[in-house]
Amino acid sequence: MTTTLLQPSLRPRLHPGLRPAPRPSPYPGLRAPGLGWLPAVWRRAATWKTVLRFVLLGPLIGGAPYVVFLFPIPFAYAIGALPALLAGWLFATWYHGAGRTPGWAWRATMGAMSGAATALASAVPFVLLAARPQWFMVWVVALHGVPAAVVLALLQRPARPRIPRPVETGPSQRPV
Repeated sequence: MTTTLLQPSLRPRLHPGLRPAPRPSPYPGLRAPGLGWLPAVWRRAATWKTVLRFVLLGPLIGGAPYVVFLFPIPFAYAIGALPALLAGWLFATWYHGAGRTPGWAWRATMGAMSGAATALASAVPFVLLAARPQWFMVWVVALHGVPAAVVLALLQRPARPRIPRPVETGPSQRPV
């Protein structure tokens, strides 16, 4: 017996009164909104894998000029983890957003733009909170963050286009 798209499901259905009761919440009256309010691109695992790659490898690449000292590596994470998170989030939102397959030039451009935007956004509060603002800090953060974002963007594998799986049909619907 074959099922078609027009036939109802053959799975047995429980009567609404026979369904198991939902588990009581440890916090009555408190409900989480779920992830439905987020854009679809932020609900994909591939997006967060890209963000995690930026967070784990971004400070290491940005702090690579100081690797001979070995002491500043923890400080590279302390200073660079939040900017790397933001840069990864910006890049992953663009990269996994519309199902496109960008080439290396677009990935490098968007990596540089996300690194620069994040460097500016993360260094400006330090500049504004200082008694005598020194914009040199913005350039120092950008000098380390932009190349790291470009390298990570180029290491990103080109996304394969999503091809919908064909629907299997029964023997009566197959072409002869």
